Amino acid sequence: MKKLTDIMLLQQPEQTALTIESQGDIHTFSRLIGEGFMKIGRYMDELGETTTDIPFVVYPAYEEMTEHNIKLNIGFYTAKPLPAKDDIQSISIPARKIAVCLHKGTYDELAELYMEMAEWIKAKGYEHSGVSIEHYYTNPEVPENEHITRVVMPLKEV
Repeated sequence: MKKLTDIMLLQQPEQTALTIESQGDIHTFSRLIGEGFMKIGRYMDELGETTTDIPFVVYPAYEEMTEHNIKLNIGFYTAKPLPAKDDIQSISIPARKIAVCLHKGTYDELAELYMEMAEWIKAKGYEHSGVSIEHYYTNPEVPENEHITRVVMPLKEV
């Protein structure tokens, strides 16, 4: 595992986003992510809008995921609330404290980073919310050991 940054505590401002809720397994979730990104991207083009950050995937209960049951919310941040359409939801993400780390390497290596981040959060006197968000800086054509992923863990209010 190669962390590109230290684990950091940040204050995230309120954000708006377009998301698609989905569920799959280890064999389908990559396809679901790609299809979700494409669908939201086409819709934003229709609206004449652009994203304010790179795409993300929320794992609402990452500790409960199994290879047969992966729940995810695929999304793009927006500059303002946009209308929902079909299965694309418009959401508001409240301001919150988050733990963040930038990782380079395979997705399989992320499990080690998740454990390290959970320990760091606990050592700092916080509790994570059980949600994780991954931001993907590289596309699937990049060799897996070169993937850049930002991992975000929202913290519970104490």
